[in-house]
Amino acid sequence: MKALSFSIFLTPAKHSANVFILNFNNFLMDFEVDVSGEDLLSRDFVVCLASKDGIKIKGFKTTSELVEKLSLNHRAGKYRYDYSKKGKANLKIRLYCGIVYYLVKSTQAEKIMLLLCKDFGGREDDIKTALKYLLESKLGVNVEGILFSRLEKESLAHKYAYLMRKDSLNQMKTYIKISFKELEEFLKTR
Repeated sequence: MKALSFSIFLTPAKHSANVFILNFNNFLMDFEVDVSGEDLLSRDFVVCLASKDGIKIKGFKTTSELVEKLSLNHRAGKYRYDYSKKGKANLKIRLYCGIVYYLVKSTQAEKIMLLLCKDFGGREDDIKTALKYLLESKLGVNVEGILFSRLEKESLAHKYAYLMRKDSLNQMKTYIKISFKELEEFLKTR
């Protein structure tokens, strides 16, 4: 069993000398991100973000409706990414970054370190650049680092991504909702 150790800084609440509020958002949150499923543009594909201490676990699962809308718009040429293998790969990277953005946003963390599983081989620089821009410039999160590695089977992100994908009734409390419109904001349109 691991011992959890941290320092607590108390901030006085406004208009009260005796009430203190614990603010954990200023601490560095160490997150891992993993995926589960065949393909990002397939039903029930899961992207999971989990803090290493297990306090915050969030995930997003694709639906057939979302995948269908994205695929139709991609085929119709509404996005900047060509309807080709390379264009589809670029679309997936951009979608992945958008999903990670919303997962981080849902944690309300202000300072993070990300360890991403190497699920999109050869695209690490693209992902790192896009996430750093999105999280720091758009969300205002201080990104201490973005690293890539194969996650261990014991990783919470790995375990929960698998569990969420198998959760056919979507009963887990870890899901966040991201609308088609919100995701489409991350896709460059023509």
